[in-house]
Amino acid sequence: MQHVPLAETRDTPQPPGRGAGSEDSLNPSNFEKEIHHEVTSGSDPDLIRYRIVAQRTDPEHPGASVVTNYAYARSVEGAVTKARKALERPDGLYGDQGMYRVVEVVEESPSSELRQQEEARRRYLTTILENAIATVRGREPDNPDVDLVSRLNDFFTRAVTFPDPHTSGVHPRPHQATFGWTSEKPYIQHASDPGRALALFLLAYLDHHGLALTEASAPAHLEREGRHAADHDGAEEGSEASLELIERTLAVCEQHYMAVTGADSTQWDKELSRELVGVALRTVRLADRKAYPQALEEYLVENRARLEKLWRVYGPAGVFPQGVYHLVELPESFVLCERIDNAPRWLKGVWGRECESDTPLERFEEAWRYGTSEGDG
Repeated sequence: MQHVPLAETRDTPQPPGRGAGSEDSLNPSNFEKEIHHEVTSGSDPDLIRYRIVAQRTDPEHPGASVVTNYAYARSVEGAVTKARKALERPDGLYGDQGMYRVVEVVEESPSSELRQQEEARRRYLTTILENAIATVRGREPDNPDVDLVSRLNDFFTRAVTFPDPHTSGVHPRPHQATFGWTSEKPYIQHASDPGRALALFLLAYLDHHGLALTEASAPAHLEREGRHAADHDGAEEGSEASLELIERTLAVCEQHYMAVTGADSTQWDKELSRELVGVALRTVRLADRKAYPQALEEYLVENRARLEKLWRVYGPAGVFPQGVYHLVELPESFVLCERIDNAPRWLKGVWGRECESDTPLERFEEAWRYGTSEGDG
């Protein structure tokens, strides 16, 4: 919507008078009147139709408090000039000097209608944001879970802030698909100020009523891959791997990681590497664990080109800020690649229980699945 600020169209107040468009003095003096008469014709296809709203400056004036006219021009300024020339005279609708001042000029076209709708939506969102912040102020949840707030922010951003991602606002890429948005890939999270405000509002509301959101147990279908009978040693599927298997697996990762990246192994945090390899090995079936290092070796050889692209695009010298995909900078990421391809749901379930945040794995999976195929970049 194109607006003319009041400061740009302010008239100099003059003594009260009656313009030709004023109503009889017996009528109420606070009504609005919309004039459908065109100030100028629209025969020129290059001219734009504008709606011009003028407001009475003197409350004692018996005419309409607000009058609306239409004019064709090439700009807002041109439309206002034409309206003033045609209407601001003793026998005109605006009457003598200063009886009405222009308070709004709106372009009347399909594109301007969309802009008006978007502005109305944004004003509504501003109201939601301000009210949510005001309501929660002083009742903020104590140390809210960061991941939970992020997930709720994502939900409210999709459901309220940008319910239709194909209009102005956040645009998903064509190949993407996930909940609430018809064309976005999984694990992408969006954020907005209204989304975060509503997330905290919800948590404060639940806290006020003595309720809380708790993490649900993993659905059966996520656990099914790892829930099998105990093996001959009495260990259950999904149990911790032996230190010897962890070391053998990590050695395979380090060998291929150095070949792909040229990185120096002295810079790695061995303890962290063992922990993450241990998480990944929980998703290897007991019957397959003995031969797993060899299977991983074959997998890494087969996927060498994808691993090189992963490092080139998402590594520290890639196109993304360092730290966004920080798992790429760890040698144990190579075993995660194999597990993402062969046991993704099981890995996600184990990671969710063993690690503090799902975000690193979600980002890494996004990079590995969608950023390393031959058709990408």
